[in-house]
Amino acid sequence: MTARRNALSSHPLLRRQAARDHLLPPDLVARLAADDDLGVRVLLAQNHPDAPAALLLRSFLEYTGPERSHLTTRPNFPTDGLAAFADHEDPEVRALAARDPETQPSAVARLTQDPEYAVRAAATRHPNLPQTRLAVLLDDEELAHDAAANAALDSDTIGRLLRTDGLRVRPPA
Repeated sequence: MTARRNALSSHPLLRRQAARDHLLPPDLVARLAADDDLGVRVLLAQNHPDAPAALLLRSFLEYTGPERSHLTTRPNFPTDGLAAFADHEDPEVRALAARDPETQPSAVARLTQDPEYAVRAAATRHPNLPQTRLAVLLDDEELAHDAAANAALDSDTIGRLLRTDGLRVRPPA
């Protein structure tokens, strides 16, 4: 009953308290997800197991404080449509494009050359990365480990990595 009263309060600190409750019913989750207060929305996104996808993405885009990256690990964090952020000024937001299975190969390849390592690494693991670029990255000291984790690696390359303990990626000339 206290959580309901707090969630319906006009005072943002009480609504923030309610937003921390893991057991909030769906009607209160929906109400707090649309709250005017960023703190209420972020706390709900961080704490409720059924936080809606739109709330998680909105919170990630608007909140730049501690635990921001944790929002992407929430069960309902969206993947569709994230390719639209490939050119965003914030590198953490740009990296979201690597989570979208529909990100175009050309955008993924471009992101492997991003100024920020986290963006480059995320893009290097994307299955839409063109094979020619992936082969180059397997020889890149900084990104080789991420490239080796790419699910799109062909079986010949995987076999060569295993046989050579990752020391020789390209086939002999």
